[in-house]
Amino acid sequence: MSQTIIEYLREQSVNNLFAAGGFCNNWNTWQSVIQNLAPSKTARQILNLGDNLSNIFSSTRSAGRTQSDVSGGGASWEALVCWYLNLCLIGRRTVVIKHSKKLIPNPVSDAITVNYANFVSNTESDLIAITFPHKDEYIIDKDLINIFDADGNNVAPKTGTRYNLIQVLDALTHRDFSNIEIHIIQCKTNWNDNAQIPMLWDMIYSANNFRNNITVGRNGYSIHNILRFTYSFVTVPTVDITKIKATSTCVKRVSNISGGNYWGRPTRSNIASSVKEMLARNLASGHTSNHLTTLNSELPKLSNEYNYFKL
Repeated sequence: MSQTIIEYLREQSVNNLFAAGGFCNNWNTWQSVIQNLAPSKTARQILNLGDNLSNIFSSTRSAGRTQSDVSGGGASWEALVCWYLNLCLIGRRTVVIKHSKKLIPNPVSDAITVNYANFVSNTESDLIAITFPHKDEYIIDKDLINIFDADGNNVAPKTGTRYNLIQVLDALTHRDFSNIEIHIIQCKTNWNDNAQIPMLWDMIYSANNFRNNITVGRNGYSIHNILRFTYSFVTVPTVDITKIKATSTCVKRVSNISGGNYWGRPTRSNIASSVKEMLARNLASGHTSNHLTTLNSELPKLSNEYNYFKL
């Protein structure tokens, strides 16, 4: 079956989610809730899952959780957000990846690296969304791509039966670096305890220079040289939402980050936007049509081409 490199990358990203024990164990319950929320699997029903991600996630929560449960819950929340965003992005040139060296091109990883003197640090980048440019290599069958790496060597798409995904992506993102978008999406279950983290990382990425020896990027790649960069925060949250006000410290801390702050609930003015709104605000340039239009076109393929979403 013919497949673009973007859709192949998306498939690998989603397959990695199901390979994780926590996500896979929760899926039977989540799938049932999702089926009830989107019985006809229309574009509008799929998009509106973003208003209900918190309820979907909470359907497998239990009382008296240990610290390991909390940690595992955080990983499952990241995975659920990644699954949802990729489902809404099928047929478009944007892919969301739960941080993985096997799937994230090296130029992208290098571009978001923060250097403090000789110490190299990476952001707590739970998810990374990459929007690729509208060029032939991203539209044709992945096996037909003809690309050269940074040293001018031709990159073979396959070695035997194995597809050389990261090598091809490295070459493509190197060539098209100034035309790609990188969107970091930090996901946390608890809003109160973690709001300062995305605020501070966004400050670092937004600054053009520092007084001390701090730089962003390495190996010749930096977010300052790409088409667009945003940093977003997505929370469940697990705290009592009636206690969250527009004046709450946790809200103020993320109110001005570049990519916006979101939760898995319907939008609440001056508090947080539904995660579905991220698609139009940050992840819209991967197609000339809106997300409802591309979903209408692609959803009929859920049982075959996109069966890895397991809907």
